[in-house]
Amino acid sequence: MTRTDTTMYLPDGQPVFQPVQPRTWVDAAATVPGDPVKAWYLMHDVAGAVAWQRKPAMFQGVTSVAQGINSSTWSPIGGYDELVDTHGGHNDGTNTSRYYAPQSSAVSAGSGGDWYLASGYIPFDSSSATNVFIAGLRVNGGTVFEGQKQPSAAGHAVDCMVMDLVQLNGRNDNYVELCAWQNTGVLVNTLVSGKSPSFTVRWVGADPAWAGIATPALPALPHTWTDTDIVTGSATGAGKVPLNTEIRDLVNFLHNPPLARLTSQGTTQTIPPGASTWTSINFTAAGETLDNYGGWAAATPSRYVCKRAGLYLLYGLAAVAEPASPAGYRAARLLINGTTAYAGGSCFPATGTTAGTALPAVAQVRLAVNDYVEVQMLQTQGAALSVKDGVGDASRLVAVWKSR
Repeated sequence: MTRTDTTMYLPDGQPVFQPVQPRTWVDAAATVPGDPVKAWYLMHDVAGAVAWQRKPAMFQGVTSVAQGINSSTWSPIGGYDELVDTHGGHNDGTNTSRYYAPQSSAVSAGSGGDWYLASGYIPFDSSSATNVFIAGLRVNGGTVFEGQKQPSAAGHAVDCMVMDLVQLNGRNDNYVELCAWQNTGVLVNTLVSGKSPSFTVRWVGADPAWAGIATPALPALPHTWTDTDIVTGSATGAGKVPLNTEIRDLVNFLHNPPLARLTSQGTTQTIPPGASTWTSINFTAAGETLDNYGGWAAATPSRYVCKRAGLYLLYGLAAVAEPASPAGYRAARLLINGTTAYAGGSCFPATGTTAGTALPAVAQVRLAVNDYVEVQMLQTQGAALSVKDGVGDASRLVAVWKSR
């Protein structure tokens, strides 16, 4: 794979390596000349930031050829027809299952990398109710982060989806791929008639180690400029417009919006049975992979608390181990402020395997400051079920700020 980068060219022809790190403007004082308001500074900070937000690193592909998935082996889905690939991260000729992150200005060779929201969908051509089917995301050929895990049913195919935040460093040729798993004991094909596997990856936040990282207040509505405005760095007052608020903080927020990835890694929690017993899943300090605005706290381990108001994309995954003799059904949902529920998936457990069950719940929800989100599960096994606690198969909550 040939490395690509995030350089963009502005209207004046100047190249900008994205994302831009906006300057902190200095006010004039008795012994300080202050920063001049130059067109290049504004072009870099404003036009550069707008260009990146309008066209971030993003890929989406669908497959049109059925692919055989071997039993009990993670198989990457490849052969995508590209719908969009803004920075050339996907190759049509080799390693066609992989999306490679472009190099960005926010990462160094030794850092973790920028954050990407990855999602995938896999329809399996099987009606097996005794075995499970899983969609997962694999980073750099290592651990697979599992998504939906459930059986099929007589007369049906089974669809599985996965969503997660993954950290990728383009300087180190990091990549992510959508993978499929099943344990029927025979080859199972993916469906491509009426429904097809699809894979989407989108840049959502800069490397947390980047010098440009900041967690400013939620930006106000953009200022409407007038001929009498007085441009300042940070000074406020009659007619003064501080560029550190109107430009720097706004750009910093867009480069580092509220993001969270919480998992139940290392948990010992169990889910009690009951047809009306919804249980909130607790997340752990070990599973707090990303939480750049501090929305999770050990004192309230099931909650992600909103710190900046806005519209959020929320993805919850409720994952449990299954006994040798499964019974009843399983269901997942998102719960906002302990009252408003967003229904997720439900299924009967697989009857011939103890691989477990994992059900997703997805919603876009407008949150105010101090609103909180929980992932819940209900099950009717008749006995408690253990919440999954591994690195790749744990329950999960992903939160991504989308807009005001």
